[in-house]
Amino acid sequence: MNLYEYIYEKLGIIIVNLFSMFALSIFLKLLGLSFDPVLIILICWLVILVATLSVEYLRLKGKYAYINRQLDTLDQKYLICELLGKPSTQIEKIYYEMLRSANKSMIEEVGRAREVQHSYKEYIEEWIHEIKTPITAIDLICKNHKSEVTDRIKKELSTIDYLVEQALYYARSEIVEKDYFVKKIPLFDVVQKSILNVRTAILENHIQLLVDETDDIVFTDEKWLNFIIIQILTNSIKYCKKENAQIHIYAEKLKNGVTLAIEDNGIGISPAELPRIFEKGFTGSNRANSKSTGIGLYLCKKLADKLGLTIKAESEKGKFTKITLFFPTDNFINDFADHKEADLQNCK
Repeated sequence: MNLYEYIYEKLGIIIVNLFSMFALSIFLKLLGLSFDPVLIILICWLVILVATLSVEYLRLKGKYAYINRQLDTLDQKYLICELLGKPSTQIEKIYYEMLRSANKSMIEEVGRAREVQHSYKEYIEEWIHEIKTPITAIDLICKNHKSEVTDRIKKELSTIDYLVEQALYYARSEIVEKDYFVKKIPLFDVVQKSILNVRTAILENHIQLLVDETDDIVFTDEKWLNFIIIQILTNSIKYCKKENAQIHIYAEKLKNGVTLAIEDNGIGISPAELPRIFEKGFTGSNRANSKSTGIGLYLCKKLADKLGLTIKAESEKGKFTKITLFFPTDNFINDFADHKEADLQNCK
């Protein structure tokens, strides 16, 4: 609240007082009082009015500033009632009780929504685990009855399995305390496992794979990192060139960490679209012909953030796309522990 807004709000009271002062001065003059006593009365009235309004303005300004400071410290803004002091006026008491009642109703509604969301996620996870059984059974049937048809079925089944796995990680990405285990692991052990998962697609698309293997050690969750790398490799395969396609995987040791780069010579991404590729549902104009959901890279970014990693993209349309993962080493364990503790608190 600024002074102009306060004066505008009190304009009615100010006008009434000025009119009363004018009326009183006319009345006193009609009674035969001289000008000096009337002037003194008017000045005293005006001083009292200004002093009263000034004190009230300063009190309200200080109170609103305090409320705003308290509000800035809260992650859940709807809990502001718990930090407010006791109301001092009757109108403040009425507003305070109304706000408490509204907040209580909203907190109950948020609690119910979270419970429904939690139940739904548990159902999705259970369904995904159940659907993996028939997928495995179909895969075994195809292996035992090899033909051109079963080969086509296996190819489509591989796509189904990939999308089911993507759905599982999407469901788990919000519940960080459920599936984390950060440890020291050889980076290229995970890279090799990820390559094995997409080797069929690499061979079918006649992609030349270049892997500059190193012995770098990183701190991360092996399973989640494996999923991230598979997503990036799948994207590289999906948008590769028709001829002379190539994927280059290499690492670089830096002063404060290790980077893992996955670079392809595919169709690339336009400069206007590059900043948006990690957004949920974004597929891009040059990818309209592909069966893209816009979830893969979004999940990569989300999971990387949960793991305390940095992911970034570089690209030039028609030439290349490079996705880089940065694994910090300096004070990583302490920073990650703080990050995870904050996530756990938010989930409660």
